[in-house]
Amino acid sequence: MASVVKLHVPPPALPMRALSPAERRVRVGSLWLKHLFSLLFAASAIVMAVGIAAMLFYDGDMLRMGPSGTYVGGGPADTVAFGSLPIDQRLIYVLVGLVRYAPVAMLFRSLRALFGGYAEGRVFTREAGRTLGQVGIWLCAYALTPLLCHLALSATGYEIDRQWLHLASVQAFVLGLLVFVIGQVMQVGHEISEDREGFV
Repeated sequence: MASVVKLHVPPPALPMRALSPAERRVRVGSLWLKHLFSLLFAASAIVMAVGIAAMLFYDGDMLRMGPSGTYVGGGPADTVAFGSLPIDQRLIYVLVGLVRYAPVAMLFRSLRALFGGYAEGRVFTREAGRTLGQVGIWLCAYALTPLLCHLALSATGYEIDRQWLHLASVQAFVLGLLVFVIGQVMQVGHEISEDREGFV
């Protein structure tokens, strides 16, 4: 009686000495990028924490907000010191800050995971495709959060900073969609490869 067994055992990662020069360059470069995105993730988390602390507790004149944006170290005449705002408005803008800038930290985190996998030899895998898709999702989230926060703030009457539409957001959204689709294609390609090679 013939048996068909589908195997899902990933091949072990080859040691560096068994790789071609091009593969070694990819692994070494990916390792450096993993460290870079680890630093950027940590830096973005620290900046967010400092920003939130300043928004909650700083009462000086160096953090200002107005219709043209938020300024550190001074600003135009139409701005007000953030510390002079009512506590409810300050709390709302703390929430807005979290919503708008958390995607940046999560983007760096996903890129760290992606290049960490590449550094270990996991390139054309389902996991790599899924992680690349997450990079695309966080790019799209970064692009859309200014608009969503603008709509919420204008509906509640809390809006001060009205500078929400930027060309960079449109570019980030389009790039995010492309990266997400590429991640989906990688996953489908991996599944096709498994279907073709996973039967004995």
